[in-house]
Amino acid sequence: MPTKPSKEPRKADRLDPAASRDAILEQLNRVLSHPEFQATPQQRDLLRFVVSETLEGREHQIKGYTVATQALGRNPDFDPKSDPVVSIQASRLRKALERYSLVAGSRDPIRIEIPKGTYVPVFHVQKPPVSVEATRPREPETSFDREPWPTVLVRPFRNLTGDPEQDYIAAGLASELAIELSRYQDIRVWMHVGGRSGSDSDSIPRFVIDGSVHRDTAGIKVAVHLIDTTSGTQILGDMHRSEAGASALNAFQEEMARVVAVKVAGEHGIIAEALSSESRDKPPSDLTTHEAILRYYQYDMAVSLDTFLRAFEALEAAVKTEPECGQVWTMLGRLYTANISLEHCDVDTPLDKAVAYTEKGVLLNPASQRARTWLAFARMLCNQVPAARAEAERALALNPYSLFFMDILGYLLSLLGEWERGPALLRKAIRLNPYYRPYVHYGLWGDYFRRKEYEQAYTESLNFRMTGNFWEPLAQATTLGHLGRIEEGRKPAELLLKLKPDFPSRGRVLIGHFSKFEDILERMVEGLRRVGVDVD
Repeated sequence: MPTKPSKEPRKADRLDPAASRDAILEQLNRVLSHPEFQATPQQRDLLRFVVSETLEGREHQIKGYTVATQALGRNPDFDPKSDPVVSIQASRLRKALERYSLVAGSRDPIRIEIPKGTYVPVFHVQKPPVSVEATRPREPETSFDREPWPTVLVRPFRNLTGDPEQDYIAAGLASELAIELSRYQDIRVWMHVGGRSGSDSDSIPRFVIDGSVHRDTAGIKVAVHLIDTTSGTQILGDMHRSEAGASALNAFQEEMARVVAVKVAGEHGIIAEALSSESRDKPPSDLTTHEAILRYYQYDMAVSLDTFLRAFEALEAAVKTEPECGQVWTMLGRLYTANISLEHCDVDTPLDKAVAYTEKGVLLNPASQRARTWLAFARMLCNQVPAARAEAERALALNPYSLFFMDILGYLLSLLGEWERGPALLRKAIRLNPYYRPYVHYGLWGDYFRRKEYEQAYTESLNFRMTGNFWEPLAQATTLGHLGRIEEGRKPAELLLKLKPDFPSRGRVLIGHFSKFEDILERMVEGLRRVGVDVD
């Protein structure tokens, strides 16, 4: 039976070893006294309470009832099922903390967060970022130093509705977008504070986001523009509309921020695409860490032997030059698991190292969805299905609404037997994220196949778009076999054997990497047999 998601962080994830009790209390006072921490008295009391209880070792008692009665002044007969005050106040507190961290707390020694799905805070020791001053693009020929990681300045959105009382909409949209962008760990987000970008150097951002808010009879519309400052050209222009009404506006603001963020900063988004071509011909030893990561993105989007080897060589070099970067360990571990499950080539990629590398990625960055996602995949390859499912749930709980990893988590949960939640997440990601990974259609194909809805399964298999990968013809061939379309199925069967000549002897192992249910595996083998592929 599928396990329930783990709601509360483990103690090791809550308390960074470098975060002492005194340092956490000092950070709490720093946040509470700062004018950029825009929280109500109730939300401040809630924050004091959960931090104090956690430091006293009573985090297991931090529940809706105790928060309501001990922090928010509710009576002992308080019923959390009928009164959502705690979840409402906690949600608003999370946003206040996120905003503070972005606009004022980037240099603080500790970051306090309250993950969604729990009221227990976590404490992260953080290094101060490189400070910057950027208010406008410069001419491309200007000589200056850029940060080794891509930087994005979110400038204040303009209120063009003609109504000054709508200024809060423009401010809220820019703030929400900056917060969402900051979740993408490859991107360094800059934002104006008090009319300035909050920095004191001559560095400028590589990318700038401008926006404007308009109103028409149907509601509001928001225009968003992404500018590459090296050329002064616009590389993204987006328009989003919302119906009138406060509740609709709040939902629109959050969804717009998620959609724009994934288009701009996602693994296959506009920034990654713009930067990839600039380092395409560099040897691995000359790549920056971010350029090595870009090669991993190229593999993830177009799975092939060539993209695998380019990413593998780049990340092998990157872990030597920047061994404290959790992202490169996670991605290298992911490439190890990919070579194990897809057998690209005879490069030595043992499973124990794949697990060790993905575990190191989580250790270095426990709040990373990517790290926990690929650790879950490594656990799955080890046939540790409950542990894999639990790790996937932890990844999802870090940010259940982000489009960044919704597709791959829906895919993983489908493979692990969460047949309702997994496909639902996949469909939502495919609908909202134009840069979703095409191979995640396998999760939807698997759901149709297990239900013996072979027509729908075959249609879904046509969406894989994994040219050169044996799983595309494999899925099509076995499905056509069950549909009785034998002659039609022989063509993908022939391609399968061309791409993977040893499939008859390796087929059960290769299918078993992704199908953890014996009845489904046997039906796949039977479908292949019908179109002429006999698997030992």
